[in-house]
Amino acid sequence: MKIAVAHHSLNIPGGAERLCLVVIEALQKRGHDVSLITVEKTDWNLIQKNFGVVVKPNKEEYITKSRVSKNLSSIPIASTYFLTYIMQLLANKSKQKHDLIVNTFGDVINSIADLTYVHFPIRAALELSQIPAFSNKSMWWAIAPLYDLAVSLLDKVSPGALLTNSKFMQEIIKNFLHRDSLVIYPPVNVETLSSPSFRNRKEGCTVAIVASYTPKRYLEQVPLIAKYTKFAKFVIMGKADEYSVPTLRKLKEQISAFHVKDRITILTNVPIDKFLEILLRAKVYLHIMPYDHFGISVVEGMASGCVPVVHHSGGPWLDILDGRQGEYGFSYATAREAASYIDTLITDENLRNKVASRAFHRAKKFDRAVFMEKMVDVVERVAS
Repeated sequence: MKIAVAHHSLNIPGGAERLCLVVIEALQKRGHDVSLITVEKTDWNLIQKNFGVVVKPNKEEYITKSRVSKNLSSIPIASTYFLTYIMQLLANKSKQKHDLIVNTFGDVINSIADLTYVHFPIRAALELSQIPAFSNKSMWWAIAPLYDLAVSLLDKVSPGALLTNSKFMQEIIKNFLHRDSLVIYPPVNVETLSSPSFRNRKEGCTVAIVASYTPKRYLEQVPLIAKYTKFAKFVIMGKADEYSVPTLRKLKEQISAFHVKDRITILTNVPIDKFLEILLRAKVYLHIMPYDHFGISVVEGMASGCVPVVHHSGGPWLDILDGRQGEYGFSYATAREAASYIDTLITDENLRNKVASRAFHRAKKFDRAVFMEKMVDVVERVAS
């Protein structure tokens, strides 16, 4: 088939962009002709720096060579940018030059395409306090009703089928979009991370944290948790851009206030080889964000032999750890509780090894090969 895979841009490398790339790879391996539709031209050097070697689409369609996504802090620019993305979807749908359109960024627009993968519907942003990065709470209060009305009309005209990343998000989609969705867990490079060299070379007392430097990630909690631990050293790795400046400033202020500068290392825009090197020696993976949609980095930590310690909410707790305390990892409600689990895991190697072993086998459930098989199966069923 001729299949269009649409994503607003791949130049902001994160979990959603990785998923888009794996969808392209899966469809091509099945023999389909894949076109990538984006607002701006893809910087493939940037992609390979962040994700390693990737499979490129057969064709690319884009509006501009300029990196417009760098300027989404402006509401007029962001509005025009995402309106352009919607128009691209509508144009491709009306021209019928593809047998199927798959939208892998359904957070802003969850209709039009034949199949849409929703990571987090921003129609739920106000109630769940996850305001889009290109807005602020007061501005979003004003814009949200108009936006909701517009996308609700599109839902009625051309709804398409929905996919999402967790049972947790499936319930949110049901509540806010009033639509059913199928869960296909995001792809994780479990095979790459699960070599014996990772699990057999755990040393010291490193706790790894992976999160973009944005307010919704709650990274200011790390210094507080560090204050309550006795033995741990924390390494934070995350994507940083113009939106990250206030978060990084606040994080550094908290580190200074809690006197934990000697125990927290901040790394930004870490290349893949450095990322793997840190996971190689980390014993614990700490996930801070409450009500996270899924948590790819949690599974990466598990696959590399870390024991996850996650907030008692969202996809990391309900989907990844299966809501089972102490089986594949631990969940916490307070900073003191998180610190207690971390210290226990660092000092009790017998317990850490037992939980890490179960977590490692659990991680295989989320391997990219599983995602690719399920995704291709769904695409072909929708097309038939």
